[in-house]
Amino acid sequence: MAPTPHPRVRLLGHADPLRIPELARQLTQSYFIWDGFVAGARRVDLHPLVLPDRLHELARSAAEAVTRVVSGVARRALHHSGERRLYGLHPDVERLAEASDAAGDDAALVRVDLLLNAGESAGEGEGVTACEINADCPGGHNEAFGLPRLARAAGYLAGGNPTMVVEALASRLAELAAGGVVALIFATAYAEDLQVCALLQRELTRRGVEAILAPATAPKVAGREVVVRGRAVKVVYRFFPTEYMEGQSNLGGLADAIAGGRVRTLTGFSHIYTQSKYAFARAWGGRGELSGDDRRVVTAHLPPTYDVEDVPPRDLVADREGWVLKRAYGRVGDEVLVGPLTPVDMWRDFVEKVRGRRARGESWIAQRFVRQATVPTPWGERYVTLGVYVLDGKFVGYFARLTRESHVSHGALCVPVFHAPTPEAS
Repeated sequence: MAPTPHPRVRLLGHADPLRIPELARQLTQSYFIWDGFVAGARRVDLHPLVLPDRLHELARSAAEAVTRVVSGVARRALHHSGERRLYGLHPDVERLAEASDAAGDDAALVRVDLLLNAGESAGEGEGVTACEINADCPGGHNEAFGLPRLARAAGYLAGGNPTMVVEALASRLAELAAGGVVALIFATAYAEDLQVCALLQRELTRRGVEAILAPATAPKVAGREVVVRGRAVKVVYRFFPTEYMEGQSNLGGLADAIAGGRVRTLTGFSHIYTQSKYAFARAWGGRGELSGDDRRVVTAHLPPTYDVEDVPPRDLVADREGWVLKRAYGRVGDEVLVGPLTPVDMWRDFVEKVRGRRARGESWIAQRFVRQATVPTPWGERYVTLGVYVLDGKFVGYFARLTRESHVSHGALCVPVFHAPTPEAS
């Protein structure tokens, strides 16, 4: 079969379209992207990443399948104490997860981060590998919503825009609220968190839904209602990590209200186990127990992943270029240690420290390094991490980041995503 066609970033007519004053104004004022620079370099651009239709369909189907299989494996922790202990979560966090599970409070927006395999053919289920799932409170909403629209305004008229994550999310929240109020919970110290919730608030307002911005400590129980700023709320949308909520004085009342079905959440707290990179190790290690279809998803789309305790340290050190170490609940590229990008002496030290932290109860994984294909861009060859949004099991769009090396953090360059029959036809 012919090789999987790789995407490319198309150069627009203007070399730097965000220098156009009107587009720069829309970036911040219409789409609330206030963190457009990191260390003096632009973090967003409008030259579009164009996926061949075949790759778009592969990414869509792979992300949906990976979400289904990994979340199914992760959910075992909700019902088995031994399994639950492997994830190393605080009892407060477990209580929230149990409350959502008991109430069937399972609405979920997740983002599966896919890598393009180097040298793969386009056989069924080949060509992309999921390096992790952001299942608790994935970000990128503003870029996914705004950048394709700004690319159109900058003159890109070809290709299809498959991303509707913000519209679909707002509609789902409105459905859950059923005429009631939505609380948009975020970390008030971070403007990039506010920009996500402010965009959702505007979209909900357009649908006639009242939406309140508030910190995670704001919801409280009054009688049988969950109240935020004096308003009874029916839905809590949370752009705030579950594991950060441990110790909050309002946690018990909130858990009881969720378990009693008096308030709904998105993403439901039960998905905190899918958020853990440790779920990849459980899926890989238990693939022999899965159905044939699910086993094929794991072997085709998940890199070999293990509890770091299960890989001899001498193997990690000897094969430095073949491994990546990850803290199970690290976020935004934090505490992801990539062997090929790390000097030998530093890597040996990392392995020792990580194993020590694992012995003290932290959850860490060792994952085989994925050799990625690069894509042509106006800035030279780059790696792409294709974030695929999945809402309640269904594809709703993309969030693409470009990097010079195989490690994605907040400094990656975000670009809009379109799809077309072939890159050349776009």
